[in-house]
Amino acid sequence: MKIFLCVATFFIPFKYLWSQTISQNSENDSSIISVIYKHRPTKGALIPSDLNERLGATHVAGKYYFTKDPYIIEGCNKLIDMGYKVVKLWFSKSPGGYPYNSNWNLPSEVTLKQLAQHPYYKKCFNMPFTTIILVVNGAGVNTTLKTAANEKKEIYDLTKYLLEEYRHRNITFIIENWEGDWIMRGGTGSFARWSRKPGVPLHAVDGERETVSVPADTLQRCRAMIEWFTSRQVGIDSARNEVKNTKCKVLQAVEANKVMDAMEYGIPGIVNCVLPFIKTDMASWSCYDALRTDGPDNGLKLYKGIQYIKKKLHPTEFMRGKKVVFLGEIGIPEQRYTNLESRNAIIHNWDVYMGVCFALDVPYILQWELYCNEPKNENLRHLNDTRTTNEMRGFWLIRPDGSLSFTGAYFERLLKNAGSKLTSR
Repeated sequence: MKIFLCVATFFIPFKYLWSQTISQNSENDSSIISVIYKHRPTKGALIPSDLNERLGATHVAGKYYFTKDPYIIEGCNKLIDMGYKVVKLWFSKSPGGYPYNSNWNLPSEVTLKQLAQHPYYKKCFNMPFTTIILVVNGAGVNTTLKTAANEKKEIYDLTKYLLEEYRHRNITFIIENWEGDWIMRGGTGSFARWSRKPGVPLHAVDGERETVSVPADTLQRCRAMIEWFTSRQVGIDSARNEVKNTKCKVLQAVEANKVMDAMEYGIPGIVNCVLPFIKTDMASWSCYDALRTDGPDNGLKLYKGIQYIKKKLHPTEFMRGKKVVFLGEIGIPEQRYTNLESRNAIIHNWDVYMGVCFALDVPYILQWELYCNEPKNENLRHLNDTRTTNEMRGFWLIRPDGSLSFTGAYFERLLKNAGSKLTSR
């Protein structure tokens, strides 16, 4: 790989990228809000006919279950029964996110290809999903030439297996990382909360702005992430070039989660300091940084963030002319924030976010998640314990008592009216 040739002069674009943080969108705020409004389902907008192939949910690490089926299979069955054709799963060699009623019995040195051949995953893959998103861990910010070569080989083997095994199905597998900015920052603690702080310089940027607190090794972190994503894409590309006459597609998506930091403040991140230096099939956004959690949202940040990612992304030739930016994670914690506990407030924000996605023709919208994984009390985060409705923060389609959440009920209405407009209640 020759990736380091393009980042040898990395400090040059850093200053340029900083200067590009202002006026990212030519549209003014009022016109954007008007566009969003016109695409809101509750305001009479046409709901896409293929919504069940675009709207889905993540299933991992929930704190409750309802059947005796292996947990991963139960969740996938539930999504199919509810009419969803898109699911996001954790594809991990240590599948701790799927503990209930499960006996994984994995070999100590399992490969990604072998994991895809496991009966639990095969059962899920054979369900009538049209898109399955797989979160695959890797070296990330600790990538070296050796780990990159190993991952390239494993991703190649996995991709080739999927393309051949499902060659007769119109199914798309998307291999992606978990939230890339947290990976690049080394975690989610206070040390990873890079923000504007006067007096802490960022690589000799303009003196006109407040400076940013970032580590001295930011350049090396960005290089490692570039190498990591490039190795994965090379593995996928190589397998796609070898396997012909297959209806199955395998893609890479690079997921970012601190887009607002990059767009509004120029803080180095996946979108502004990694995506411009690689080619990848798609980009995914875990978009909590654009969501308002203390009242009604107008969707401006979400809309502008998606447009910003599109400008920074260089899609592969394989994706030419296709939709390439999606929401890999989005959710409203229905029991966490006092001002969002009412059904109407939650539905309002979801309706705005759907208006953004429909206006920008976003290909996938992944709700976090099917069963909530977050207890209100952090001390209750034990995977083998089950939790009641009142103990959870409310990232769910289905509550522990078996009822549909406000989100789940709203999505159900959208799916039932796909291809038309919302009918009266």
